[in-house]
Amino acid sequence: MATPFRLKRSSVAGKRPGALQKGELAINFHDGHLFAERDTGGVGIGTTITLLTPWKESFGGGAIQYTGVVTATRYEGEGGNLTLGTPTSGSYRTGALSLTSSTKVDNSIEHLNYILGKLVPNEPDTIGGVSLTLDGAAGTGRLCSGFTATNNTGSGGAAPVAGTQYTRNTDSTITTAYITEYGPGDSGTIEGFVNAIGIGSTAFNDTFGQGAIKSDNGTFGALQIANDKDAVDSTRNVGIASFFYEVYDARFINAASPDGFNMAHMSHAGNSTANLFWYEDPSTVGAPVISFSGVTAPSNPALNYSSGVPHYTEAPANDFTYTMTVTNATGDMYSDHVFVTSDGATSGFNDPGDKTYTNFSGANPPVRNFGVGTGVDCVITNTVKDLHLTLTSDHFSRYDAVTPYGAHNDQRVSYSTNINIMGSTATTTQIDEDNILITSLGTGSGNATRVNAGAAGDNPTAVYSTWNASSQVASYEAVTRGAVLRHDQTNYSTGYLPAGPNYSSGRSGAQYFQMELMRSDVSQFNISVTGSYGGCWVCLPDNSAWTSALSGTNGWASMFAAYRGSGVPTSGEPGCASGGNMSGSSGTFTSVFGTESSSNDSNNRILIRWRLDNGDSITAMSFSAT
Repeated sequence: MATPFRLKRSSVAGKRPGALQKGELAINFHDGHLFAERDTGGVGIGTTITLLTPWKESFGGGAIQYTGVVTATRYEGEGGNLTLGTPTSGSYRTGALSLTSSTKVDNSIEHLNYILGKLVPNEPDTIGGVSLTLDGAAGTGRLCSGFTATNNTGSGGAAPVAGTQYTRNTDSTITTAYITEYGPGDSGTIEGFVNAIGIGSTAFNDTFGQGAIKSDNGTFGALQIANDKDAVDSTRNVGIASFFYEVYDARFINAASPDGFNMAHMSHAGNSTANLFWYEDPSTVGAPVISFSGVTAPSNPALNYSSGVPHYTEAPANDFTYTMTVTNATGDMYSDHVFVTSDGATSGFNDPGDKTYTNFSGANPPVRNFGVGTGVDCVITNTVKDLHLTLTSDHFSRYDAVTPYGAHNDQRVSYSTNINIMGSTATTTQIDEDNILITSLGTGSGNATRVNAGAAGDNPTAVYSTWNASSQVASYEAVTRGAVLRHDQTNYSTGYLPAGPNYSSGRSGAQYFQMELMRSDVSQFNISVTGSYGGCWVCLPDNSAWTSALSGTNGWASMFAAYRGSGVPTSGEPGCASGGNMSGSSGTFTSVFGTESSSNDSNNRILIRWRLDNGDSITAMSFSAT
């Protein structure tokens, strides 16, 4: 039969055994505690009684209790059952959280973290996606076709594409403008890269506050940091409290830039700027140069005539052409497909328009070094405007040529020959000898037209035979050329296009311009004139009462003398001006017929005769009711 083994035991609360042998156990059944002799290995007291179970299990299980301090290197398990307990004061004061002794620790920490998060300001903007800009670059340019540009960006970059616009650089280094007030500038490392090669970096530190270490301003390789400051001073992210974050400015400075296509960016704390692309242009081509051939005039023109002088119409047969040549039209790059621009129309010709590389027999995009060494050509066609004038200077449009390598501006083909133009549309604001404006005058229609002057002298026998604008004029006839009536002694066979008659000899005396108005019911009318002249006379050639009274002047009454006040003008008092006499200058003047009317002329005809002396000219004329 086996021998029973009994432990030392007690049922007294809180009782511990006095002495135990090594290996001997004792149990307190009241407390549920187990004791043993512990050998300390000669440190301090040689042996001691040790409580092996310092906790109490609640009746029914599910929980244990310990009185005293528990020390551990690690606690594991579900923290949701840990409670705060009772504070020394006996209760929790009212505050941001509602706390009791039974409030769970994990819930309290989560709620406290949520509240503190409301108090912490948002971080300043990071450099993520921020654009970099080259400082001091040579503008922009588009890559030409016909060659393979060196791509330095590596596998992570995009290949350069012909026709695409890139920032252009030429000095083999790059410096960017600062990107300003980004952060956080108190942690993380910022790095700069050109073509995926690091060109400088620095780790950020606390510069302000209790944990300040040092300023982060400085140059680190080709990376430069400046204006490291407390984010409270940020103008980008306003309202950040002091000592929470820092912000900084950053840029590249004098970073090496190899010839060809390049890429750069900065990174900081997992954020990167947008990639900056540019082309380091090794081209040595000079600025573009514009030159011109001679001008080709129309060989078979369409003409209108005035006073026997031929004028070009606006017909396509009257186009003037010349060749424009441009050298140095591209290098590795070009500015735009339209690289030669017109300054617009001139007074006599329509705008020939801007010119592209295609107009110069090139392509879009153009090839590299187009027009270098040997220029490229474009025919410029100039179409005549539908106007009435004489073009004496600045005949054709000016042009500007622009490339990334310079510009040649305000270039115009040289041309000194005067050009007479008379479009097909009649004009009443200038002198059109078959269309002088009549406004609201008497009864009838149509404007005034030129008739033959008949003879020299101020008061010849009045005639009104049909005017032939294409025939050479008599020596006493004034000339309308380029919409100006003038005393004319010009040789139109030279120095003018279209070439015309020679009016340079035998025409030094007075010259006349005579016209007729066909209106009834006119007893007075206004004459408006702009220019200078030597005389003006009015006649009712088919009114016998009128011509009889003015028999001494062949029926001509003078606008340079006042109307006599009654009856009709007479040979002794031939004036017909009312309210002011003409004196050879511009103005509006009233002519009166006294007791007569154009209705008493068998043809309702009124003649007006002008005299022009050397140097005189008239640019506008019209007739109207008073």
